[in-house]
Amino acid sequence: MNTQIKKTNKVTFLFAVNHQNELTQIKQITSTIFGGYTLSQNFGGWVTENNELLEETSYKLEILTDKEYIYFENLTQHICKIANQKEVYFYIDNIKLNITQNY
Repeated sequence: MNTQIKKTNKVTFLFAVNHQNELTQIKQITSTIFGGYTLSQNFGGWVTENNELLEETSYKLEILTDKEYIYFENLTQHICKIANQKEVYFYIDNIKLNITQNY
């Protein structure tokens, strides 16, 4: 077996959707642009200006990529439009990816 180390970016997007078909579209676009993704489902909430607790299911979509920043910004714009969201968050971690190959 051989282990290689590669410097890359892990980009994490945080968002909600209103319908399952919106999530399907987001996954398709992400795969087309970046080649794949990891998706986790989350549950959270916040308090409105009227002190009302709102809760919803949200998603954490992660990709590993060497692409430029503009690609991340473009994906957030797509997610906002597809899911009719006011805000989509993303953050970037510079990582060393250890890849062990068994072939």
